[in-house]
Amino acid sequence: MKKHLSLLLALLVCLSFLVVARPVQAEGHDTLTVATAYDAITLDPVANNDSPSSHAMHQIYQGLIDLDKESNPIPVLAESWELPDDVTYVFHLRKGVKFHNGEEMKAEDVAFSFERARKAPAVAHIFGDIKEGSFEMPDDYTIKFQLNKPNTGFFKCLAHASGFIVSKKAVEEEGEKKFGQNPVGTGPFKFVEWKKNDHMTFERFEDFWGDPKPAYKTMILRVIPEATNRTIELESGAVDIAYELTPQDIERVESNPDLQVLRVPEYSTQYLGLNLSQKPLDDIRVRQAIAYGLDMKAIDAAVWRGVGKAATGPFEGSMQYSIANDMEPFARDVEKAKELLKEAGYPDGLELTLSTNEKTERVDMAGWIKNMLAECGISVKIEVLEWAAYIEKLESGEQQMFQIGWTPDAPDADMALWPCFHSSAKGAGGNYVFLEDEKVDKLLEDGRKTPDGEERAKIYKEFQEYIDELKPWIYEHNGEVVIGAAKYIQNLEPSPYAWHPIWKVTFAD
Repeated sequence: MKKHLSLLLALLVCLSFLVVARPVQAEGHDTLTVATAYDAITLDPVANNDSPSSHAMHQIYQGLIDLDKESNPIPVLAESWELPDDVTYVFHLRKGVKFHNGEEMKAEDVAFSFERARKAPAVAHIFGDIKEGSFEMPDDYTIKFQLNKPNTGFFKCLAHASGFIVSKKAVEEEGEKKFGQNPVGTGPFKFVEWKKNDHMTFERFEDFWGDPKPAYKTMILRVIPEATNRTIELESGAVDIAYELTPQDIERVESNPDLQVLRVPEYSTQYLGLNLSQKPLDDIRVRQAIAYGLDMKAIDAAVWRGVGKAATGPFEGSMQYSIANDMEPFARDVEKAKELLKEAGYPDGLELTLSTNEKTERVDMAGWIKNMLAECGISVKIEVLEWAAYIEKLESGEQQMFQIGWTPDAPDADMALWPCFHSSAKGAGGNYVFLEDEKVDKLLEDGRKTPDGEERAKIYKEFQEYIDELKPWIYEHNGEVVIGAAKYIQNLEPSPYAWHPIWKVTFAD
């Protein structure tokens, strides 16, 4: 018996060593392995507008411009530009830039990329205002086009993934439907393989025009949905970086001398969406009852444990024109919720389905929501879906209640609000609550065309107050980027947009 016990103890010691042992990283640091929570849906810049896809695409594509840490535009594929009037854009392109297929990037590739974006439902809120037939190319390195009407936030949106420039030749050879699985960009890494829901592999593009070049040869994005498993893989050395540490794992990683935690505020707003195209959520009294039935501050504190903060508005309070910092959520009032349900014709309560994805905190929040609403007479069934299936369901409008986050495509109120609430963006455009409201549309259209200043601020203030009355969203959480990494990882720059330029990563000696 003692012999068997000794063997068992020895085995346990060996297994524990495998879990905590640091990786052997002395062999040149040729590979960077990153654990992500979700797989991409596509690698075609205009085919979808989800964060996991955007993150992967930021490693292999580039746009005409990028934004610095103060959200000022900086040149990338465009060396310079002019804006002769409020609808005309002229860009002078960088010469000698190669696509991954060896072709030189030229003005026709830019026109082709923007024409695809103009027609794509997923990014119509950004590029749909480009005037059809307005592209002019006086030479291979100059492109001019116009918008149908002024759009104050448009220029900065060119830094978004949907503005990435693709190879016209590659798209035409692959075909529109297949290009998202065989992408060709100008970025520092080129695509090698994609095993769905497992990993993506990229290889350094040796003809990349930029400086500095990536410090390592191979990038692997591993899909590990379970947060605890991402942390274990980081501790064991199987990955160099782990995204989306859970609140309970932060201290665990911080206490490990071989690891580090990086945190920055995120522009995202997570929300409980109420689909107005589905009964009984088309009744404002039902939506208000749900709001009165929840204590979102308490739920946020219990689930997120000090990571980020409870949300109080449709976009994060530090962004220009947000009034979130002056707004307060409904104080929980169970009797008021019951009264509203009775007025709406549900004196005995009702049943609803709450859809979410596998993200640990969303599942936990769903549990709290279920329990709180039960006290009001609302029975909630929780449905947990894999990410791609979840997005497909939201775009189709089949959901009732649901949880998701929205990160603006650019640091502008228009990009924070239009995709989520304008009637033209229903479904694939990002309006997953399927809201159709004339006043909402009018305010958003006025805000889009109004120059920055007091008048624009008044428009967006009125919008936020009105949308709070309509209650298509119940605000849950303003996020925080929390990344775990090995101590030897340097120059990792977490982005508040959650698509991180990991191609810039270097390794300590």
